[in-house]
Amino acid sequence: MRKRSWVAPTAVALGLVATPVLWEITRFPVFYLVFVSGILFWAAQATSWNILSGYSGYFSFGQGAFFGVGVYTMAVLFGRHGWNWLFVVLLGGVAAMLLAAGIGAIAFRLRSLRGEIFALLTLAVPFILAAVVRLVDVIDGGQGIVVPVPAFPEAVAPFQRFYFVISAVVALLALTAAYLMQNNRYGWALFAVRDDEDVAEGLGVPTFFHKMIAIGINGLIGGMSGAVVALNLGFVSVEGTFNLRVPLFVIVMSVLGGRNHWAGPLVGAVYIHTLQNRLADAGFDGWSLIVLGTVLVLLMILAPDGLMSRFSRRPWQVSAAFVLVLAGLAMFGTWGEPVDWLAAALAAAAIVAFLPGRGVSPAQRGVSSVGLGESRAFGEAMKTRGENWTPEPVVTATDVAKSFGGVDALRGVSITVHEGELVGLVGPNGSGKTTLVNLLSGALRPTSGSIRLAGAEIVRLPPHQIAHLGIARTYQIPRPFSSLTVRDNIAVAIMFGREPKSLAESRAEAEEFLMLVGLTDLADVRPEQVNLHERQLLEMARAMATRPSLLLLDEALAGLNPVEIDNAVAVVRRIHGSGVSIVLVEHLLRVVIQLATRVIVLDQGRQLAEGTADVVLRDPAVVTAYMGKESHAPGD
Repeated sequence: MRKRSWVAPTAVALGLVATPVLWEITRFPVFYLVFVSGILFWAAQATSWNILSGYSGYFSFGQGAFFGVGVYTMAVLFGRHGWNWLFVVLLGGVAAMLLAAGIGAIAFRLRSLRGEIFALLTLAVPFILAAVVRLVDVIDGGQGIVVPVPAFPEAVAPFQRFYFVISAVVALLALTAAYLMQNNRYGWALFAVRDDEDVAEGLGVPTFFHKMIAIGINGLIGGMSGAVVALNLGFVSVEGTFNLRVPLFVIVMSVLGGRNHWAGPLVGAVYIHTLQNRLADAGFDGWSLIVLGTVLVLLMILAPDGLMSRFSRRPWQVSAAFVLVLAGLAMFGTWGEPVDWLAAALAAAAIVAFLPGRGVSPAQRGVSSVGLGESRAFGEAMKTRGENWTPEPVVTATDVAKSFGGVDALRGVSITVHEGELVGLVGPNGSGKTTLVNLLSGALRPTSGSIRLAGAEIVRLPPHQIAHLGIARTYQIPRPFSSLTVRDNIAVAIMFGREPKSLAESRAEAEEFLMLVGLTDLADVRPEQVNLHERQLLEMARAMATRPSLLLLDEALAGLNPVEIDNAVAVVRRIHGSGVSIVLVEHLLRVVIQLATRVIVLDQGRQLAEGTADVVLRDPAVVTAYMGKESHAPGD
C-alpha cells in the first residue's frame, strides 16, 4: 500500500474534527454547521451505496428502502415509544442490514437477477415498504410521526452541533469502510465481480459471500444514516421518506465523484450539495435538477470515471488550486460569503483537473524476452520424480452428458487426465469441446455423469471451490478484468487462490507469473492497452497464479500470427514442464501435434477417437469429421 494513501483519509478525519472546534472558537453562524451536516448525510448515503453498486457493479435503487427503514425505526421506537436514541440508531442500521441481506440472499443466488433486473428488483422494494408503512397503524398508518429533539450532552450544544457530531460519526464509519475495502481483498473481490463475475468465481473468488458483505454494509450504514437524519427532520411521513430522491441523488453523487474510489461519493456530495445551496440562495431552486443533469451529462462525456479519476492524476495541483482560492477569498473577504468561497474553490479545483496535460507514459509494449526463460518457481516438479514414478489421475469424467433445451451438447463422454499429461482436445466447431471445459471448471453442471478431481466428486461444487481444489482455465475470447492493471489481474488470482494472501503479497508474487509468460514490461498497463496475444498470455498467467494441478486452455492460440503462435507454444511448454497437467482445446492441428502427449477427438458431442496425435489424426473417422468423406489422412 502506498504511504500517501493515508493522506486523504487523514485529511478528511481532521477536517471533520476541526469543524466543531472552529465553531466553538469563532462562533460562526449555525447555518454552516447545518450545511456541513447536509454534506455528511449525503456522503454517508452515497458511500454506502457505492460499496455495493460502485465496487461490485450491482446497480441498486434500494438505497431509499435502507434509508426509510432507518428513518421509521427512529420515528417509531424513539418518537412514539421513547427508546434510547443512540440504541435506536444502531437498531435502525441492523434492521436495514437484515432487509439488505434478505434481498441479497434472493438476488445473488440467481444469475438471472443481474444487471437491469437487479436494479428493477431493488426499485420495487421502497414502494412495497411505503405501502406497508401506510397501511399498518402500528408503524405509521398514513398519519406521519413526530420525532422530538433528544436529550444530548451540554458539551455538544446547541442541537445543530450535536446533529453535526453524530452525522460526522456515521459519515466517518462509511468512509472508513469504503477506504478499508478498497485497500484489502474484500474490495478487490468486488472489483473482480464488477468486471466479470463468472471469471472471478472461476479464479477462486467466493462471489456470493463478498456480495453479501457489500450489501450488508450498504444496508447498515444507509439505515444508521436514515435514523440520524430523522432526529433532524422532526416529523416523518411516508411521502417524504419512501421516494426516489435519496436513491437518485446518491447515484448522481457517486457517478459525479467517481465510483472506483472510496472518496468519490464524498467529492460528489460536496459538489452537488454546494451547487444546490448556491442555486437556492440565488433564487434558482427550481432549476437545480436541470443544472445537475447538464453537469452530469458533461462529466460523463469528459470524465466517465468521475472527478476523482481526474484529481488523482494531479493531486497536488488540484489541492493547491482549492486551498489558494479558498484562502485568498477568505483572507480578503471582498466577495460573497464562505459557501461562495467554497463553491469558487471547488470550481478552481475542477478546472485544474481538466486542464490538458501530458498523461503518464504507457509501459514499453512487447513481450519481454526475459519471460521466455524458465521462472525460478517452476520446472522443479518433473525433475524430482523418479524413473519408476506412476502418474495418478488428476481428473476423471465418466459418462458426462449436457443438454441445452433438448439439444445434446455432450453425449456420454468419458475422459481421464493424468499427472504430467498434455491432452489435446480437438474436434469440429460445435463438437462440445468448450462445453466439456465448462463442465470440468464448474461453470456448468452436467445433465448426467460424474466428474472427479483427485478422486473427489466435484459436480455439485461451485466454481470457486473447484478452483481451490486445483482446476484453472482460460477463455476462447480473453476476459481480463478491464479496470485492473495486468499485474493486478494476476494479483486477484493469487489473493483468492489455495492459500489466501494480502493485496501487497499478491502484487509482489504476481511478478513470478509475469515473468513466466513474458509480460513483465506490461505489468502496469490496462488490458485494453495490450494486443490479443498479450491478453491471451495474461489469461495463462492469471490461471497459473491459482497454482492449479490441471490447466484448461480453451483455444488460447486463436487469432494469432505465426510468430505469436510460436511464442505461445513456448509458454505452454514451459507451463507443462512445471508439472501442471493441461487440457488444450485447439483447432490448429500443427500445434496439437507439437504439444500433445495424447489427443481426444469429439464430434457432435461424442468421443470419436483417442490416442497419440500421429495415430488419431490419421483415423479415417477423424479425417471425415474434419474435412469430409472425400478427404484423405495427412500424408496419404
